[in-house]
Amino acid sequence: MAAHGHPAAATFAFLLLFPLIAFADDASLEILPSGDTQTKPIGSSIIMTCKPKVEDTKLISDMQWLDPQNRVIESLKLVVLPIESTFPGYSKPPMYTELHQDNSLSLYFNSLQEEQAGKYTCKGTYANTIYLNKSVTIDTIVAITWDDAPENQYPIMGDDFAIQCKVRARPSPLVDWLYNGELIKTNDHYIIDKYALKIKNVQESDDGIYTCRASVLTTGELKERPIRVEVHVRPTVEELPGTVDIIEGENQNIVCRAHGKPPPRYTWVKSLTQQNLSNADRFEVDATNGVLMITNVNREDAGEYQCRATNAAGTATTNFMVNVIVKPKIMEFVNVTEVEDNKASIECKAFGRPPPQVTFRKHTSEKPYAKGSQPDDDRIVLENVQDAVAGETIGTLTIDKLMRSNDGLYECIAENAGGEAHRNGHLTVEFPPSFASMPNKTVWSWEQRPVNISCIAESIPNATIRWTIYGDQKIDKDPTIKQLGNGPLSTLIIVPMDRRYYTTYKCIASNLHGTREHSIELREATKPTEVQQAKMSEITATTIRFDLLPPSTHPELPIRTIVVQYKEESQTWMEAKNKTLSVGAPYIIEGLRPQTVYEFRFAARNQVGLGNWGANVREVTPVRTVPNPPKILTSGTEYDVSTYGYQYELSWQVPADNGEPIDMYQIIFCQLRHESSEWETLENTCVTKEIRKQGRTTYWLKDLKSNTFYKVEMKARNAIGFSQPGTSKFKTARGVETTVVHHQGPLMSSAAIIGIVIAVLFIIIVVIDIICCCAHKTGIIYYVCERSRRKPVDEEDAKLGSLYGWRFPLPYCDQKMANVAGVTAIQDSGSGKNTIRLVKHTAIDEKEPLKEEKKITPIIDTGLRRETSITFDGKRSVSKTGFVGKDSTV
Repeated sequence: MAAHGHPAAATFAFLLLFPLIAFADDASLEILPSGDTQTKPIGSSIIMTCKPKVEDTKLISDMQWLDPQNRVIESLKLVVLPIESTFPGYSKPPMYTELHQDNSLSLYFNSLQEEQAGKYTCKGTYANTIYLNKSVTIDTIVAITWDDAPENQYPIMGDDFAIQCKVRARPSPLVDWLYNGELIKTNDHYIIDKYALKIKNVQESDDGIYTCRASVLTTGELKERPIRVEVHVRPTVEELPGTVDIIEGENQNIVCRAHGKPPPRYTWVKSLTQQNLSNADRFEVDATNGVLMITNVNREDAGEYQCRATNAAGTATTNFMVNVIVKPKIMEFVNVTEVEDNKASIECKAFGRPPPQVTFRKHTSEKPYAKGSQPDDDRIVLENVQDAVAGETIGTLTIDKLMRSNDGLYECIAENAGGEAHRNGHLTVEFPPSFASMPNKTVWSWEQRPVNISCIAESIPNATIRWTIYGDQKIDKDPTIKQLGNGPLSTLIIVPMDRRYYTTYKCIASNLHGTREHSIELREATKPTEVQQAKMSEITATTIRFDLLPPSTHPELPIRTIVVQYKEESQTWMEAKNKTLSVGAPYIIEGLRPQTVYEFRFAARNQVGLGNWGANVREVTPVRTVPNPPKILTSGTEYDVSTYGYQYELSWQVPADNGEPIDMYQIIFCQLRHESSEWETLENTCVTKEIRKQGRTTYWLKDLKSNTFYKVEMKARNAIGFSQPGTSKFKTARGVETTVVHHQGPLMSSAAIIGIVIAVLFIIIVVIDIICCCAHKTGIIYYVCERSRRKPVDEEDAKLGSLYGWRFPLPYCDQKMANVAGVTAIQDSGSGKNTIRLVKHTAIDEKEPLKEEKKITPIIDTGLRRETSITFDGKRSVSKTGFVGKDSTV
């Protein structure tokens, strides 16, 4: 009231408060960074600093930051930290404050979170009377984040499927989809949802890369998420056709095939026991390929099996029956014996599942019999009777009106799906004796020569044989006839003492089915009769060729040779020459003298002997003349064809020389022109060749033209002159050929070949002798070594010759030198002369050996003295050699 009563006092108080009031109007808080709203991305670390704008910052007190819920944000120092904060790696609290020296207060965010967004207020007091505050709004930005968008997604074909792509962002994002780079729009197949792309009735064609694209318009952020979509297909199992057959005792595979995506894995289960066969004994499952492998199948493996195929899209199963096939086995196949013309039945019993089919095959036939009557022989019928329950089959082969050809070995064949079984049996067809294999041959003898007459009777059972002679007389009463064997083979040894034995012998064979007879004739053989005719057909100065008509003879006693005897007219038949000619060959007599009268006679020879001489012929050989024309050998056609284009092999027969030896052949060949049926020799195309080698019968014509006709003339020459020419034509081959070199004569002489052979044999003999000398102490070299060792001193001196001469036997003879006694050789030089002293130690008494010394003086004195000693103890030799100067005291 005093103040109010006194205007002066009031004025004074106003003057005191005026500066403070004036300053309070300017005091404020500033938040850095500036701006009423701060937009920050989540996860970022930020700092907001509240700074007082006053004259004196020391008057600021009670600085605080309040969160959007007006709760005081504590300072880091006031935050109660757990004990783990003392350990490394501890993180600071998500939000705290820190006061600085200038009384500014900072708000720290370690990792800004979306829920931390809001209005934050900074408060403080100035001079204890002025209250200051400042607010800032923190707006968080959430970057595009994929919360649920797997990179690989697997729809199932035929189902509806949503491709997941849950995306988060602040501000909220826009989402669209691309397939293989093209924008997807909602239609009957695709529906774009907030967090997914729905595909209706998925097909395999929906495989591919889908892109989930998120964008925030206000920030301009854009992200894409590629998602690989692989359509899975549920498994489907292929149905197995009917029942699966497996064979008992074998290893079998059963294949289950399924399709799906991804490829399915397989398991196998036996339906009856529900046993997983992956771990069962004798069973093995290939889970990748679906193969069930059964080892050593047995009958209990039959039944129902289930195959399961599983992949990520599901499981498919299929059931099927397994049937175990039992291989056929022949239980009974009995041999059968029956008589000819009767009926025979062969039975074969076989077992198997399913019951096998039974057939038969004769071992002499390649094909088995067919069911029913045989098309080529209706006597033979094959039937099968089956018992399905027992698994048995009885096969019957019936043969009516048996024949001998039905006898033999038969094979029973039982066959089913598991394989075949075989067994052999025999059908024996009994029949009476038969002489079918006996030839109707006459037996011959002469001059009381013993002869064998044999009889073979075929029969089942074997027949017994007896013989008769002279009208059913028994042979056992004749001592000159001996019977060997009573059947089925029997032989008579007959010495035909007179003509009574040349008669018919009867072989009588009998068995329980009948008796048969066979007659054999013994005849007396004779020499051939005279040659019926001899006629000269060709004559030269030195040869005659005859045409002969041999005597007639029995076919079983053929003429073997023809003997010709010939002589000069002035000679007797005792001086005649003989020549044996083969029947049917050219009958040519060679080596005759020209201009000479010859007489010829002929006789035929068979196995009995030489017949009488007959068919006498007298001929005079012509005078010496030129040779006969050479005969050129060709194919017999109009012209011969060479296999070569530029050469031709000419072949000929050596002609008769007509009394003088052939010394040369002259060959002239010319080119021909062949038009229609005319032949024309081309001028200036003839070539002449002369062959002077004896014995030649071939010659190669060379340097010819290909595909060309040639004419060849060939003459033989002897001392009298040239023969008439032999001629032929030939044609060379067409085209180019590789040159073939043909040597016109022997590559080397016979003497050279013989020399090479002798040299090789000599080398072989020397090698063998050396081996014998070293290994067995035998042979020529061993003998020479022994002789050289034992020769007198004079001979040894002569052989030594010089200091370097041969002093001892060859090395491989060393052991031979001491075979009986040891030998010591000592070479010495005394008085300027080299000598060798041989000391022989006999094995009579080793303690007192007998010594023999020899001194050898060499021809050359070299001034050196070489001492050599060789000692042999019966097992090995030791040689020691040393050189000493001439004047040395050693």
